[in-house]
Amino acid sequence: MNSKQQDPIQFYKQIEAEINKRIHARTNTRAFTAAVGKALDSHLRKLRIYKRLITRWLTRSDLATKDELAALSNRMVDVVGDIDSLDESIYQIINQQQANQRKLTKVRESLEEWSTFLNSEVKDQRSNSIKTLENELQELKKLFEEEMDHDRK
Repeated sequence: MNSKQQDPIQFYKQIEAEINKRIHARTNTRAFTAAVGKALDSHLRKLRIYKRLITRWLTRSDLATKDELAALSNRMVDVVGDIDSLDESIYQIINQQQANQRKLTKVRESLEEWSTFLNSEVKDQRSNSIKTLENELQELKKLFEEEMDHDRK
């Protein structure tokens, strides 16, 4: 069965090779090359004429030409790149701002703790100095009373 399947394949390959030889024989001549060259030159001249006509028509109609659209497209690509860059910068700034906000919150909390601590220390100092003054006054009073008692006797 493999031999039957290979026979059609070989047959088509031989046909393809024969067709390629004939095409090559007819196209591999100076006359053919010259004719193709003339046809291409003629085609290119017509394309240049059509391009000039279309450009003039578009200009008169106040419409964008192919070159103007290409320039606009390039500018749009640049603007999109700039927007992407700005978007990335804004994203980084927002993240940094959030991090700074968290740090600021911690600093505020620390300041509040210190303020509370210092207020309690001031109150303690005041109460201690008042108690100390009261004690000193009590001692003076005792001394004064003792002296008064001593003078009376």
